[in-house]
Amino acid sequence: MPEPAKTGKILRGCRAMWLTFDNTNYTCLGKDTDDLSIELNPDTEQVKNVQGEVTFVNNGYTPSLSNDSYIARYEDSIYEPLQTIADTLATDDARTSATLIVATLTDEVKESATKTLTGKGFKVPVKVVVDSDGASTSGYGIPFTISEDGGRIQGTVSVSNKVPTFTAATEASVGSLSD
Repeated sequence: MPEPAKTGKILRGCRAMWLTFDNTNYTCLGKDTDDLSIELNPDTEQVKNVQGEVTFVNNGYTPSLSNDSYIARYEDSIYEPLQTIADTLATDDARTSATLIVATLTDEVKESATKTLTGKGFKVPVKVVVDSDGASTSGYGIPFTISEDGGRIQGTVSVSNKVPTFTAATEASVGSLSD
C-alpha cells in the first residue's frame, strides 16, 4: 500500500545542498547561515511587436549560489580547496571545479543522524569563486559563490549522517521527477 501523501509546508531543513571538490567527500552547506538559496538568474524579456502583441521570451537561466556566511572548519572537506583558491587567487579548472548535489528530502537533514532520508534532487558540475577571506571575530570566514558549469543530472538522493548518495534517474523516470 502506498504511503499517504504529506501535507503542509516543507521545512527549510528538507532542502539540502552538498559541495565536493573530489567527488568523494561532501560538505553539507548552511551550517552557519539562516538563508541559503540558489539564485536562478532568469534571462527573460517581453517584446511588443508593431501590432501591439506582447510576447514573453525566456532565454534560460544562469544559476548561482552565494554562501556569504561560510565559517572555515578543519573537518570540512571544502576547507582546503577554498583556502587554496583564496591563497593563490586560483582561476584554473583544476582548482575551482567542484560538484554540487541538491535534494529535497523527506525530513530535515539533521534527522539523517538517526535514519536514512530520501528525496529527489540533482547533481551538477560547478565552478567556485572565493569572494573574500577573513570575516568577524566569530570565526574565520571564506565566503564563496558557486556557478553552475554544466547540465543538471536529475535523480534521487539518500542521506545518512549528512552524507549524500546520488543515483541518477533513468531516461524513463526523468518525467516523474517533477511530479
